[in-house]
Amino acid sequence: MKLHTAVAIAYLSSLIWIQQIHCDELSDTSGINKWICKCSYTYQGNHSYAVKSNCSTSCDCIPDSGGNGSTWTCTCTAKGFPKLASENLDTNCFTACQCTYGSLSMARVSKKHISSKVVVIILLLCVILTTFAFLASALCYIYRRDKRPIQAPMVSSDKETSCNSATNLLSLRTSSALESETTIDFSISTFTGCFQNPSSLFRNRRWNIHGTIIQFSYSQLESATKNFSNSNLIGVGGSSYVYHGQLRNGRTVAIKRLKTWGEPDAESLFLTEIELLSRLHHCHVVPLLGYCSESFGKTTERLLVFEYMPNGNLRECLDGNSGRDIDWATRVAIAIGAARGLEYLHEAAAPRVLHSDVKSTNILLDDTWRAKITDLGMAKCLRADGLPSSSNSQEKMLGTFGYFAPEYAIIGKASLKSDVFSFGVVLLELISGRKPIYKSTNKGEESLVIWATPRLQDRRRVIMELADPCLNGNFPEEEMQIMAYLAKECLLLDPDDRPTMSEVVQILSTMAPQKSRRRNIPLYFYQVDNFIKI
Repeated sequence: MKLHTAVAIAYLSSLIWIQQIHCDELSDTSGINKWICKCSYTYQGNHSYAVKSNCSTSCDCIPDSGGNGSTWTCTCTAKGFPKLASENLDTNCFTACQCTYGSLSMARVSKKHISSKVVVIILLLCVILTTFAFLASALCYIYRRDKRPIQAPMVSSDKETSCNSATNLLSLRTSSALESETTIDFSISTFTGCFQNPSSLFRNRRWNIHGTIIQFSYSQLESATKNFSNSNLIGVGGSSYVYHGQLRNGRTVAIKRLKTWGEPDAESLFLTEIELLSRLHHCHVVPLLGYCSESFGKTTERLLVFEYMPNGNLRECLDGNSGRDIDWATRVAIAIGAARGLEYLHEAAAPRVLHSDVKSTNILLDDTWRAKITDLGMAKCLRADGLPSSSNSQEKMLGTFGYFAPEYAIIGKASLKSDVFSFGVVLLELISGRKPIYKSTNKGEESLVIWATPRLQDRRRVIMELADPCLNGNFPEEEMQIMAYLAKECLLLDPDDRPTMSEVVQILSTMAPQKSRRRNIPLYFYQVDNFIKI
């Protein structure tokens, strides 16, 4: 709007300036078309005819009465004055003339008046056109507001190194734009509609949303899920339902429909989650594609749209729901992928993120069985000192029973090492195939951690009792020992003794194909003979 106003003011000022110059020129060049000249004529006698014919072709000269013909009064036009006698002119001309005054041309004044009218009409047209342009811009803004994507800054990165390097974890893998949902170009040029760089959403607070995030309408997502039918329901969580959906352009997505929140700051929490998710770009983190927030009376529908993972979550695959048993090589790849996703959240995300709910159901698998971390609804951004930004607030316990770190379960203190403990439980699931809480008639075997702890201390028991029977012994024993050692380290009671996720990735990478292994790995990280009893 400021641009339109500035252009209009400049345009009007230019026209007024042109009009002023034009009027000044009229005033200067209109001249005086009637001049009164007093002329002297040296010759005596009646030479009226000679004077009129030779000296006053553009004047009407009349001899003054009583002047004996020596003084003449000439009324002349501006184009010519009475001729004076000289060597090149007739000697019957005047010897001297004094022209003193005249009257303005009515014709010139008329022309000037007409020109003023034209300029006034042009000015009015400019005002009208500027008003229409402003209204069109306002309407365009209102129309675009519901469909605007908000853009992330361009960051150059390499996909392969971002997934495999400990120092280059960022992967700005921008998801492809949904063609039927918007006509805006998503090529890192931010919103290219009527107004550029809109960064405020909802009410008066500013929310900086990064990435190619699309704001969907509720009707779009309702249509994509067949009115949220049970046949499209693929998951149920404590605070949400997850549906399989297909957009109008044919793209398959996962739509997370949040349960109705009664808290007064529900909208703020929802937008905070969107802002956090929009900052995360890594090949082992499920990307957020869009969101929806619409009110219907007292009820507000809030939905998140994610990339669809066709192979479901890790827990379902371990239970055999995917229709195939996961072999050892796939389990190793899943462990490495999930570890790299957490490593990115802990070390490379800006700001760093504490997941707070690491578990096998929050590790999804795409069509190539690549593991991706999801469900950051309980995640917290970390301060510079590594503590959660809301660590001073009293709140209820967050997470899933069976994955709680001891320090979090006892005193409610969460840290990055709490995520490491939970990941250790996931490693036990990959090794044994068992659930974190297992219904058993034998006392002490309900908890996977309690059941596995004594078996992790004995090399033979790791192979004979801890390994998943579904593997049928088809695994390298050395790799099984390395993963068992890593699980034991992650599950240590003292958080300070647990490895970081970067160290976890280093150890797991020793079991990956040669191209994925990292160099300069300290030998003590995976010397399992140091802790396993013979």
